Amino acid sequence: MDSAHGRLDSGDAVMRARHRMDTCGERAMKASGAAIAAESLGKVFPDGLETLRDISLRVEPGEFVALLGPSGCGKTTLLRLVAGLEAPTAGRLSVDHAASGGAPEIGYVFQTPTLMPWASLAENIRLPLTLRHVPRREADRSVAEALERVGLADFAKTLPSRLSGGMAMRASLARALVTRPDLLLLDEPFAALDEMTRFRLGEELSALQAELGFTVLFVTHSVYEAAFLAARVLVFSSRPGRIVGEAENAAPMPRQPEHRSEAAFQTVVEELRRLLSEGSASSSPSRPAPQNMS
Repeated sequence: MDSAHGRLDSGDAVMRARHRMDTCGERAMKASGAAIAAESLGKVFPDGLETLRDISLRVEPGEFVALLGPSGCGKTTLLRLVAGLEAPTAGRLSVDHAASGGAPEIGYVFQTPTLMPWASLAENIRLPLTLRHVPRREADRSVAEALERVGLADFAKTLPSRLSGGMAMRASLARALVTRPDLLLLDEPFAALDEMTRFRLGEELSALQAELGFTVLFVTHSVYEAAFLAARVLVFSSRPGRIVGEAENAAPMPRQPEHRSEAAFQTVVEELRRLLSEGSASSSPSRPAPQNMS
């Protein structure tokens, strides 16, 4: 327990997480993944603020793609467009289930855990299933599996106020996984955490994605985080956001901690730095962005 804050330490949960992922893996079906395609996509808000311009991309089913760029360049806006929370003002966007071609199941992890403070961890994670009127017995099984996957099976009855920051974000990830998504959207989920917790959660996310096969769009400001986690990184210019280039990391998935010290990792980091510099130099001036337009 963290005596300074009265919160539970996630150390034991971290040590058990990978073992629990293995035992859960035998019970779960692998997701088909979702495909994303955008052509000349743009977004201008009613007040005239242009956040995205001429975005064309394709994300393959089961691919892990990071969106990297400066604050305010439209990365979060792109996530919201993909999630269907916003509508584009230009271009075309399709998000399809890889197998059926229909609408995929989408999970969304926000910058903060957004857990209900009065509800237990299990109740928080059950919420998406409750809203869909999933039968209680089936929902309880799914919640237990999601908690086990993220190493929090022993904390089902715990209130969010008793969790460390890393555990709360792990719970938020479990809530996104409980619906067995084909596409997982993550908006800087680890940005507020200390470096070691951030590293551990990144490694756990990589293991989960490799095991379950869902497609990932991951927003980050961190060159190192993008280079470590993603198979492909799309680099954005300053607002209005445009894709100025991409870098690939061919290292095997899931990524292992030692990858951070390998020459191939450093090569990707340097390429991302170069692209960010080019994007900054080529950006056109525009109005100040609201804080939630990252």
